[in-house]
Amino acid sequence: MKKLALGLLLLLVFLPPGSLADSTSPLLPAAMDASEAPYRVYGEDLSSIIFAQVTVDSYRNYIRTLTENGSRWVQTPSDMSWQNHEAREYIIEELDRVSDGRIETEIIGEWQSVVGRLPGYLPVDAPGILVGGHYDSVPAAPGANDDGTGVAMMLELARVMSQYSWPLDIYFGAWNAEEIGLLGSAEVADEFRTRGIDLLVHYNVDMLLVSHPDRPSYFMVYPVGYYQDGRYWAELTQMMSMHYGDDLSVPTQSSDFPAWQRSDHWSFIQRGFEASLFAHESGGAYDTAYHTSRDSWTNELYDYDIATDAVKSIGAAIAYTMSRAYQQRTQLEYSFTLLPSHTRQYYIPITLQTTLEVDCRWWGGGTSLRLFAPNGQQVAQHVSEDSSPWELSTVIEESVGSQGLYRLEITNVGGTSVGHDVTVSFETDVDRTGVADSQEFWFDQSYFSSDQDNDSISDAEEMILGTDRYSSDTDLDSLPDSWEVANDLDPLDPADANQDQDGDGLTAIAEYENGCDPWSEDTDSDCMPDAFEVAYGLDPTVDDAGDDLDSDGISNLREYQQGTNPALAELRLGIWVLPVAGVAIAGVVVTVVALKKGGP
Repeated sequence: MKKLALGLLLLLVFLPPGSLADSTSPLLPAAMDASEAPYRVYGEDLSSIIFAQVTVDSYRNYIRTLTENGSRWVQTPSDMSWQNHEAREYIIEELDRVSDGRIETEIIGEWQSVVGRLPGYLPVDAPGILVGGHYDSVPAAPGANDDGTGVAMMLELARVMSQYSWPLDIYFGAWNAEEIGLLGSAEVADEFRTRGIDLLVHYNVDMLLVSHPDRPSYFMVYPVGYYQDGRYWAELTQMMSMHYGDDLSVPTQSSDFPAWQRSDHWSFIQRGFEASLFAHESGGAYDTAYHTSRDSWTNELYDYDIATDAVKSIGAAIAYTMSRAYQQRTQLEYSFTLLPSHTRQYYIPITLQTTLEVDCRWWGGGTSLRLFAPNGQQVAQHVSEDSSPWELSTVIEESVGSQGLYRLEITNVGGTSVGHDVTVSFETDVDRTGVADSQEFWFDQSYFSSDQDNDSISDAEEMILGTDRYSSDTDLDSLPDSWEVANDLDPLDPADANQDQDGDGLTAIAEYENGCDPWSEDTDSDCMPDAFEVAYGLDPTVDDAGDDLDSDGISNLREYQQGTNPALAELRLGIWVLPVAGVAIAGVVVTVVALKKGGP
């Protein structure tokens, strides 16, 4: 298996880190135009958006479509029901349809499992993320819960995640022959090893629709071992459910779960993919439809809202993971208003020793912020009875090291409503390399010291920008990539070369050729517009306002203000002093036609 790659990135032109928005009002982007390139994600947390875009109706419709033909049984590679065949074809077609062809699909092995890949934009080896479930069912059972829930999860996340361009590959798996021994997933796991595919995390979903009657929830079962190989991912989905959903995810250690080895994640764990989790219903003991004809999508026992929360939380966890950025600490942002005596709680996943910093501003009254360790012990507190200064100020700065979810509790301690803006920043080590994520990226560090096209942008930066590592002008618009990046233009869009970004009359090409700033109409701040200086042969990058280009006694700036040509002497009156008796006579010093401002 390929070793997890390390990397670095220095990128000032990207969007600033995104935030975990207030779950009560997620900011949704406008619907994508199919003709537009997918939104490229870097250093921006879209977890709240992904959570909101997964819907109960869409998820349930996938289960209905998958199961309405009846059992999808399989006995041998040559003895499969026609429903099994139809389901396989439907999955392939749907992956292609929802992604507008971006998801590449293939059938793997004699058991004909389906694997789709949504390519990440990084063009080199990097770890991927896998979500999946099995599409076969036992004879006589339509398999809505077992395991329409897993396949529908995979299709729903394919629908939502393919609207964006992510740095890492996302794999969508539909395993066959699970019911007769995890045979399809075993073939795929072997194939992943053969191809050297590295997985950062694998979420396997198998049966979600029946919840415990006393505690609406679902289990997120994780393997025993290193924190980042299991419990971290379970707690990350729990965090998403707590922030944006109804707090339904219950992290569960595999040693406490009797059915741990009975679903497809186990095939991957046996073959070295340690970070494989199993999402499963909490009401298994109450699931009277299991492996019966009553396992249909219309069963009144089934709770689609709880199941959909699991899908939402998995998708949000993937989006959060993809927000990683070089030289930027992980940052979470919250904005909300608290009524008197009300409390908000937010959770922070800590993977290594780090300084956890909480910056806050609040208005309308006092506030209390308390930080609790995973064991429930309070480790820091800030209480104020008055409003804070307008600017964000650091109210908690605490060294933390216990791996797990820290809880930040914010309480309105006054008698009026209080608005809050809170920023939490900390270091993480998601891939367990021992290096903070802010100091590496998803690929080998050597790419940051190579520049194959000699354009002063490292190969690592080019890969994340999306520019060509082997061309100094990726979009062939005669503007070097390095100049476009430095001047906040798009090195992937040739159209901006002929645009006038600052409205000064010069296109970006002209600005580049004359060394000007495309976002300033007066690059050298000498009170003469760049277009004027270029038109009359002045230097738009040097303050030459006081010079006199045509030596006519009038400065360049004065010529601009008068509307005359600084390159040609103007008609003006002078005084001739005759040597005879000191007589002064008025006369013309220079007789040339004056040219108006606007060019020769």
